Amino acid sequence: MASNVNPTVRRRRLGQELRKLREAKNMTAEQVAERLLVSQSKISRLENGRRSISQRDVRDLCGVYEVEDERMVDSLMQMAKDSRQQAGGTPSATSRTASTSVWRRTRRACGCTSLRSSPVCSRPTSTPRP
Repeated sequence: MASNVNPTVRRRRLGQELRKLREAKNMTAEQVAERLLVSQSKISRLENGRRSISQRDVRDLCGVYEVEDERMVDSLMQMAKDSRQQAGGTPSATSRTASTSVWRRTRRACGCTSLRSSPVCSRPTSTPRP
């Protein structure tokens, strides 16, 4: 799948494929949820692209839907993996969180309290903490 496609679009495409498989087996989302011991709303959110889907979820759903074509399973698994990646070089939430965490630790280490100032501390390192 193209790397510049929005992750939400990827999740929706995968969800559509999973819904087609469920409907081909004449199963309701409630029946699938019962088999997987999850809520019906989780199945609905997966199929509507409102929730990230793991490769484990795809594997479990393929098992419930009795998908025997390994290429189909592999394709769906790859779609799940791709749907969890950010589009076109946008930093992921994890990297933003990590850099924010480093920034906060740096601010605390020097004793700075302002969140609006530059993340690079201008205080000399020899200044004692208040």
